[in-house]
Amino acid sequence: MKRKLKRIFICIAVILGILLITATVFYINLKSFTVKRVQSESGQEVYLMGTFHKDHFDPMSNYSVEEMMNAVEKIDPDVVFIEAREESYEQYGAVDGPVDMCIAYCYCRDNDIPVEMVDYWKVDNDHYRQNTTTDDRDDHIHQRIMEKLGLYDNKKVLVICGFGHLYPQFDRLINAGFKKERIPGVSKLFKSNGREFVYPSMICDVWEKRTLFYANTYPESIQADATINDEVKSQWPVDENHVFYDSQMEYCDLFRSNRLYK
Repeated sequence: MKRKLKRIFICIAVILGILLITATVFYINLKSFTVKRVQSESGQEVYLMGTFHKDHFDPMSNYSVEEMMNAVEKIDPDVVFIEAREESYEQYGAVDGPVDMCIAYCYCRDNDIPVEMVDYWKVDNDHYRQNTTTDDRDDHIHQRIMEKLGLYDNKKVLVICGFGHLYPQFDRLINAGFKKERIPGVSKLFKSNGREFVYPSMICDVWEKRTLFYANTYPESIQADATINDEVKSQWPVDENHVFYDSQMEYCDLFRSNRLYK
């Protein structure tokens, strides 16, 4: 009986050890799973990069903003698509995507890379939660990606989106006739180029516009919309006491001092 128990404990220890090693390897190589490459029948090259929004500022995520920007630089795209809504930018001048999207937008502006916005979500009595991932939302994002790809024939395109959208968009492109392509040395994309890291020059201005959009402009438009019910409106209060504004503008302390982590 004791020998049997000993064997069981040894088996459990071995299994736990294997799981720990597997988890450690996955953690170390996590970034390698966040970039995909596909090619259309006509030869158009499309990279997809899944990001982690505010979690890039947590050192435990093992994926810093600097590493994200290193990958953009090494992919060297002709144009970048980001997770932000084109209509918000056109109407209000706000890049309404998460913080990493605003940084990517500013990086592209600093480096003369065209930017397209492909996100989709809306606020009405049936849809009012921002930053949720649904099949309907990903269907619309895919449609917008396909429309934008038609504007950039023979160009290398990088689509930057939250990691939750990465595989849904990858699968939709495959179903649309794109073929998966290998990325040689994918882990090297994230390596430092040897330069001291600095945030893009416009980031504080772009981030403040985005913050004011969510603090006041967008909630005010929702509160004034007679077609939206009170339950939905309660999810979008105007930031009268500047609590949201102040919390979001803390990011600018990082930007101004070029710090990667909170």
